Amino acid sequence: MWRPERATPGSSADAVRPALAHMWHAKGSRGAASRGAAGSHRKILIVNGHPDPRPERFCAALCEAHAEGARAGGWQARQLNVGSVAPDLMPVLESMHWSEALTIVFPLWLDRPPEPLRRLFDQVAQLDAAENTRPGSHARPARIFVTMEMPAFAQRAICRQEAPHRTHAFSLADIASGEPTFIGSVDSISVDQRAQWLRRLYEAGMRGPRF
Repeated sequence: MWRPERATPGSSADAVRPALAHMWHAKGSRGAASRGAAGSHRKILIVNGHPDPRPERFCAALCEAHAEGARAGGWQARQLNVGSVAPDLMPVLESMHWSEALTIVFPLWLDRPPEPLRRLFDQVAQLDAAENTRPGSHARPARIFVTMEMPAFAQRAICRQEAPHRTHAFSLADIASGEPTFIGSVDSISVDQRAQWLRRLYEAGMRGPRF
């Protein structure tokens, strides 16, 4: 059984941001100019599903890069850290209703999303049902990124062998998503490889949701 992702040297955004700063500035300027007012009304909520919200965690850095990319591309972006959620869930529910789409980043723990993340989405779905505050019954569209110690190719192979049961293992209440993007070997990849993933999340944010 694979262990939960651990904090390791080089896992924070600060360790790789200098290599990306110039690119982010240049692409951000182009993206904002190209989208302009047309994209400014689009809204995305970026959820850090790691129970530990400290910036040393790679999940936190990935979320920050994605949010920066989204804003550079003309999107309105909010961020939600599962590890910092207060007992009153109404602000979370309000952010869910505010957004048109979600991006969710979390570590693979015991082959599933962390329990606090699953519990939060269960509670939000229950609030929706009890308050009848959300029109219709359609699941929220989301893009999911999963970090893990296992190599990503191995996880994809397991998913293909065990589908659809395996796909269900990554599901969250009231969320509709395609196949997750797996970020493997997070405890052993180099600083350059971490920078490449941050760049990918940034560029995905600039492009906006793809479902």
